Amino acid sequence: MNRLAVRLLASLGLAVVATCAYAQKFTAPEQMIFQGKTYKLAFKSAAPDGKELYEYTTNDEAIEKWSTLITLNYFKPLPVTPLKWALAMQESLDREKPKPHYSLYVKGANGYAKIIYEPDARNPSYESNVHKTFHVDACGGRVVYQFAQKYPLIENPSSEAKLELLKKIAAENGQFATEMEKSDWQPQCGP
Repeated sequence: MNRLAVRLLASLGLAVVATCAYAQKFTAPEQMIFQGKTYKLAFKSAAPDGKELYEYTTNDEAIEKWSTLITLNYFKPLPVTPLKWALAMQESLDREKPKPHYSLYVKGANGYAKIIYEPDARNPSYESNVHKTFHVDACGGRVVYQFAQKYPLIENPSSEAKLELLKKIAAENGQFATEMEKSDWQPQCGP
């Protein structure tokens, strides 16, 4: 191997090491604000593979009985582009039974999802979800910021009543997504 190739490989190796050394741990906040409400950290977990989960509730709701929920998911070893995230999310949502109503898009450096789940045997309520991804080199991975709201079932649902409820949820889901797009919240990373 010639000297130029050795220097090039050494420089590349140093760049990779420097990037890894620069990446710091994602630091989840103790509270978050969405739609003028303060959400406090109610649950957290970390897996050996570097995946971390943080869930926030408001009004002292128990995590098992939330009506609105903020979730932060941190994926340390999986830095992907917003487009690759959206494609993987589409594949995952298409496999769900029943399949949710959804819209995925990329805007700037973030991926977004708007999802509506209809009731099923496991989850007996309607649920609106919005996601915003952050692909943060400084954190060494990806952070997904999510907001979810549950809606009660309607009694004796006619097709028209179900359609009206889905329209209402879709309108609110769009408002949640717009607010999340405009949010200035950014993941923080530190030692």
